[in-house]
This record gives sequence, structure tokens and C-alpha cells, in this order.
Amino acid sequence: MAVKPHELIAERTHSMEGAIYSALDAIDAYGAAARKVIADEEAGAAPNEMLVKRMKQFASRADTMSKVIEDGVLTELMFCLDRLFSVEMAERGEFI
Repeated sequence: MAVKPHELIAERTHSMEGAIYSALDAIDAYGAAARKVIADEEAGAAPNEMLVKRMKQFASRADTMSKVIEDGVLTELMFCLDRLFSVEMAERGEFI
């Protein structure tokens, strides 16, 4: 039997959801690593200011990436997740 549209799109939506949250986890780990380097350098007797400056740029980029995903991508994903039921209804010929 062929996969129904609702099953197909639900599977893909949940797969996408997992990938997005995995990306957020990876970005958070990246930012945390940059902040650890900053803290370690600043705690030392002779901090490498060029390295600290570079790591601050990386940490800032990680913050920006998280914000873009949280404010934009997750908003769009929530719509897709919230409306999965409508695909099943349309499949049955029902409309809201």
C-alpha cells in the first residue's frame, strides 16, 4: 500500500523538527566552546587578546544563529506541526 500524504508529511515534519533541534544543540555547544576559551584565556596570567577577540566574534555568531532559528525557523516549524491534522482532514475530503 502506498504511503498516505499525511503519513509522508508527518514523517518529514518530525524529521525536520529533530534536525532543527539538533542544529540548535550543536550551535549551543559551539557557543559554549567559544565562551570556555574566552574564560580560560581571561583567567590566565597573559591572555591572548587576539584569540579572545576572535572567540567573542564566534560566540556572537552562535548567538545570532540561535536567534534566527528560534525566532524564524521555529515559528515556521510550529505552523507545520500545528497544522498536520489539516493534511489528514484534506486527505479525507474534509476542510476546516
